[in-house]
Amino acid sequence: MKNSRSEQDVKRSHANISIVHVLRPDLIVSSGIAELDHLCGGFKAGELTLVDGNSGLIADLPNQLCVNTYRTFQSETIYVDGGMCANPYQIARYARMAELNQQEVLQNVVMSRAFTVYQLSTILQELLEPMILKRSPRTLLIGMLPALYLDPELHVQEAQAVLSSDLQKIQDLTSRYQLITVCTNLDLMPLSPSRGVGKRLYDSVSEIVRIKQFEQCTTLELVKQQKSATIIRGAKGQVHLEAFGVVS
Repeated sequence: MKNSRSEQDVKRSHANISIVHVLRPDLIVSSGIAELDHLCGGFKAGELTLVDGNSGLIADLPNQLCVNTYRTFQSETIYVDGGMCANPYQIARYARMAELNQQEVLQNVVMSRAFTVYQLSTILQELLEPMILKRSPRTLLIGMLPALYLDPELHVQEAQAVLSSDLQKIQDLTSRYQLITVCTNLDLMPLSPSRGVGKRLYDSVSEIVRIKQFEQCTTLELVKQQKSATIIRGAKGQVHLEAFGVVS
């Protein structure tokens, strides 16, 4: 497994995609958002991170992580889609921007999609660990994790019980296999940290990254570390996040 790249390889990397320089590159993957990487140092092995908020950057984050995982580790990513959010075309686009072989990157992304909370729970409880043992991924992504547990046809107590069990399984696998695990939630209203599904998620993860979109800026907050940063839009036609295709 390749754990580092030559200086020439680094220079060839796309200028708009952030790179975190660390002593142990095998333990960290860049988010692709320079300001977020500077704030948290990238996503780390053995940690479960929830990215929550209303910014479109959250939808793109898993696609970037698939590319950055392959570029950094030559390793696979397991992407569990709990909200119809996985987008192979965007992954291929970011691979092209990073001057990587698109087919190779896509071949190193293992996708599994759930349409009900019971399908998602079956994937997490029964299918995920055999997949990890077979594929030896570095990164585990769970897109729109809370969405299916918020199904109005599902009894609240049942939803919370299933979520608690599933979160415990995710925590165990993350720790046992030293996975870089990132869960996302994209919604106009962020999860409530004080009740229901939001509280269970917030209490269970290593860190919560809140990304909130406003008219002139995007705020980034590490809830547990109580650190924050702001991405300011520049003059017309200028933004900080060109790698995400954001325009003024």
